[in-house]
Amino acid sequence: MQQDREHPLYHLDAETLLVATYIWVDDELKALQAQGFKLPPKQKHQKATLAELLTLAIFLLLQGQDLAKGYLAAKTTLKAYFPSLPHLSRFYRVLQKAQGLLAHLAMRLSGGRGLLHVVDLKSIPLAHGHRVHGLSLPEAAVGVGPLGAFGGYVLMSVMNERGLFFRWAILPGNARETWGRELLEDLPAVLGDRGFRWVQGVKTPPYRVRGGKVVETGWKGWMGRIRNWIETRFSVMVRSLGLHRIEARSYLGLLARINLILLVHNLIRSRVLLKMAGVGRSCQELCVRVCVRGAYRS
Repeated sequence: MQQDREHPLYHLDAETLLVATYIWVDDELKALQAQGFKLPPKQKHQKATLAELLTLAIFLLLQGQDLAKGYLAAKTTLKAYFPSLPHLSRFYRVLQKAQGLLAHLAMRLSGGRGLLHVVDLKSIPLAHGHRVHGLSLPEAAVGVGPLGAFGGYVLMSVMNERGLFFRWAILPGNARETWGRELLEDLPAVLGDRGFRWVQGVKTPPYRVRGGKVVETGWKGWMGRIRNWIETRFSVMVRSLGLHRIEARSYLGLLARINLILLVHNLIRSRVLLKMAGVGRSCQELCVRVCVRGAYRS
């Protein structure tokens, strides 16, 4: 398998992908129940199961579809697989109730902390221009992103050397890197950009202080290449999973969408669905291990 062909749609047809996704979701939910994990209660008159609704949400994101438009189309095009889908508003309520479950599944896929970690911030704009003043979600704030001023939040996430997100936090749009320092506690070998130079334990590139003096931090060349991995993962979530077009009207809805996107990203990156479908494993894991081993030797 080619390293740049990790998305399941490069190797599986839509029907196989849908079936593999349902099997994985159903197995995970049954395993959590066996471990005593409390699943979200079934809503009144809800005919479709939680596994079916989560499968459909993951499948729509894997196809790069808008969640609302894709769901409405699925009530017709996928009726053979989901014969009793509820109304769109109830589908959203189920996702909101399951936002903690989505985060738990994403963290299970990540495998937890590793030997090397990368941290960064990613802006999540909910409004631009004059609309930023009418944004009433709790703790939303006006910040500055790649496209200028925006109203919304920022995603502070931590990635391990396997390219999987295992810790994250939603901060106001004007947040500084120091606001999420609790997220990095007890983590060894954390790499970040210059904005994290005031966060203890994070290795950053050299930076200049007032007067032009350059402060050396012990930054090595290989650290810059590894830190750029998180930028690549953010680009995948923006281009393929719609991180830039979240249209949430409530804070719980925002959390559910972000947790769903992180879950789908980890599902793609971990290649779980490809392994279930029998697609051969790539040499990516071996390449990462070799890179990390060489980094520690230097």
